[in-house]
Amino acid sequence: MKNSNYIKLTLDIVIVLLFTLLYNVRVFGGLAFHEMVGLGIGALFMVHILLNWQWVLKVTQRLFDRSLPGKIRFGYCLNILLLFSMAFTIISGLMISKVLFPGFAGVNGRVFRGLHSSIPYVTLVLVGVHLGLHWQWIMGLMKKVFNVKSSSTVSVAAKVVLSLILLLGSIQVLSTQFSSSIAQITTNVSVNSEQIQPNGLNDQFDKNIPTGKDGIRLGHEDGKGGNANTASVIITFLGIIGGIAVGTNYIEKQIIKKPLKPQTQN
Repeated sequence: MKNSNYIKLTLDIVIVLLFTLLYNVRVFGGLAFHEMVGLGIGALFMVHILLNWQWVLKVTQRLFDRSLPGKIRFGYCLNILLLFSMAFTIISGLMISKVLFPGFAGVNGRVFRGLHSSIPYVTLVLVGVHLGLHWQWIMGLMKKVFNVKSSSTVSVAAKVVLSLILLLGSIQVLSTQFSSSIAQITTNVSVNSEQIQPNGLNDQFDKNIPTGKDGIRLGHEDGKGGNANTASVIITFLGIIGGIAVGTNYIEKQIIKKPLKPQTQN
């Protein structure tokens, strides 16, 4: 296996693990960890792009070439969306920072704080789809790392594991009110457009910040009050990402398997 692929795989694993920890502000003590890791992920994400820069350039040059496979074009557009959502999440986090950049807190915090609690869930979906599109590449590298030989037993075991991941992801989506968290985006926008009295600002946003089991929430008001169960947070959001990735991979396989309609001769 090429060293560059090993580096990419390791970097991706680190990014995903750290990314899941950002979905509970109480992890490892509170906001200090949350804000530092958020900036760290931004830096790692840029390294990820630089490691794949040749691919980015080649696809950009051929983006409107009809011979470019649809999967590559779709993946490119998905990556653009992921870049924007990640950037917006980091920027909105800076605008409501209370530890690293407290001076930004007064810059239209209503808008940034409301959307910062919802946009990351869109990013979560995009990350899951991104991993799903690269699932075969990831599994191929993992087989080489652990020296796993292909066999019928391994194939059956892989299908069982994938089914369990999909099941876990579905359970976590339901238990964390994942869908309602994404739906909060439009709610937060409408709330921010209204005139809100300064006294009631925090109360209003507390109603709009999504909550889940173990007190999972992204609002910056709950950075104190004890630590969260780190393992539980990782399992919860890895389950969601994994479920989306497996689902994406399954849909991709079905599209590839779908036979083309034979052309009728006149």
